Amino acid sequence: MKKILKIAIILALTFIIIQIEKDFKNREFFNISKVQISEVSENLESDLEKIKNEILGKNINDLNLDGLQTKLLKDVRVKKVSISKQNLNEIMIDVVEKESSYYVQHKSKIYTMDEDGTIFGRLDEYPKKSMPILMIKESSEKENLLQIMQKLKQLDLKDEVSQIYVEDKNLMYVVLRDGARIKTGVDVSKKKYEIMMNLYKNIVETREKEIDYIDIRFNDIVVKEKEGKGAR
Repeated sequence: MKKILKIAIILALTFIIIQIEKDFKNREFFNISKVQISEVSENLESDLEKIKNEILGKNINDLNLDGLQTKLLKDVRVKKVSISKQNLNEIMIDVVEKESSYYVQHKSKIYTMDEDGTIFGRLDEYPKKSMPILMIKESSEKENLLQIMQKLKQLDLKDEVSQIYVEDKNLMYVVLRDGARIKTGVDVSKKKYEIMMNLYKNIVETREKEIDYIDIRFNDIVVKEKEGKGAR
């Protein structure tokens, strides 16, 4: 009998403690009164403001931080998210946006794209930057163009590029900022680009004629100057 009474007392005390803890966590001073959000672009800020308004007033102990983080990471514009409780009733949302590395033109529309090839916005949604434009007719062309741009980036030549596009299955064009065109292909090595750029800079510095194109698809590099001068 004493054993049963002891168990009953323990259960009653446990229940009371749980209820006290539950009542304490549900107090109004745990209701979220402030949500801090890191500085983001204007178009993302408006969406985060909606989430902020959804959170305000809710009990901080009931908020699923992992679920909220997962929701924010589904946004194609977002690279990283960190959410933390600052005080009894304050939340900090730290968002790192994806950075524009390229423009992508498809038909008449221009989009922004990150280094990994994710398209995440329109041209008019972000500040204008000096970046190469990938002219894409088919979505399948994007990967090959990015492979070429990655080789140029490794040689610190990305900023020399104005645009890049596929002419046909055997020919891609890299257009430099002065209008010179590089005839290339996806299998051209990084070393070949390095040789080509050294040759290009030497020609520009020592000759009066402008370059029409440089063809680096084959063993020999072919240079053609403008004004009808023949290939050399």
